[in-house]
Amino acid sequence: MRDPRKTRITLGAAALAFFGWIAGASAADGDPAAGKRHTLTCNGCHGQSSMKNVPLLGGQDAAYFVAAMRAYQEGTRPLATMRDVAKGFGDRDLRNLAAWYAQSTGPESEDTSAEAPPKAAACAACHGADGSQPATAGTPKLAGQRVAVLAGALREYRDGKRVHEIMQTQAKMLDDADIETLSAYFAARRGLHLR
Repeated sequence: MRDPRKTRITLGAAALAFFGWIAGASAADGDPAAGKRHTLTCNGCHGQSSMKNVPLLGGQDAAYFVAAMRAYQEGTRPLATMRDVAKGFGDRDLRNLAAWYAQSTGPESEDTSAEAPPKAAACAACHGADGSQPATAGTPKLAGQRVAVLAGALREYRDGKRVHEIMQTQAKMLDDADIETLSAYFAARRGLHLR
């Protein structure tokens, strides 16, 4: 006779795997060409080299892009400008935009030789050794992102203004000097770019 606890565990694992696949597929199945047609709104800020506190989108993970935009729509990321912009896009539009940004390539960042600061090891578990190869879909790429964006996000996690259990736990262990060092290191890696 089968052990009902094992059956529940197996079914639970199967359900998690299925819904994880659905979430990943929903972000990755966008049409890049259709996404490009919607970038005019985004490029007003994200396409400008002078906007140092606005995230670079070129090359970003598609599942992360969709999750971030949904967080703005739902108000769990409290930036009013982005909330209003995000609410203008439906699910299909978000997947298309995500596909456009994820598949884009751009100029490489210049400095890749600097040794990683000691506290970067904690980041590597999820974001990859140099921040360019996240361990799972839905985890943002850090490599090449602007210093001000990375530092701002870490401070928001540390101070409880941005909610994510793992990131809040990690960021609480960082002082301002750590945040600046980590942000400068990941910003100098080859990765994200203007699109």
